[in-house]
Amino acid sequence: MSELPPNIDAILSSIRSRMTEESQAAAPEAPPAPLEAPAPVMENVGGVTIGEPKTLEDLIRAMLEPLLKQWLDANMPEIVERLAQAEIRRLTGKD
Repeated sequence: MSELPPNIDAILSSIRSRMTEESQAAAPEAPPAPLEAPAPVMENVGGVTIGEPKTLEDLIRAMLEPLLKQWLDANMPEIVERLAQAEIRRLTGKD
C-alpha cells in the first residue's frame, strides 16, 4: 500500500500516446466532399420580400415585423392615452 502514485509527466505521456493512437486509427481515408451552398430559403415571407435569412431568428423577425407594426398602429394610441390619464390622476392626486 506504500506504492507512490504516478507523477504528472507519466500521466500526460500516457494520455498523449493514447490520443495519438486513437487519432491515427480514426483518421478518415479521404476528406469529405464540400457541401454546396444551400438555396435561398424564402424570397417573399408574409408579403415582405427578404434576402437570404442567416438564422431562424432573422426569418421570424422578418415575418413578425409587419404584424407587430400593424398591431402597434391599431392599439398604441389607446394604450398611451390610458397610461397618460392614469399618470395625470396620480400626479394630481385625483384617484
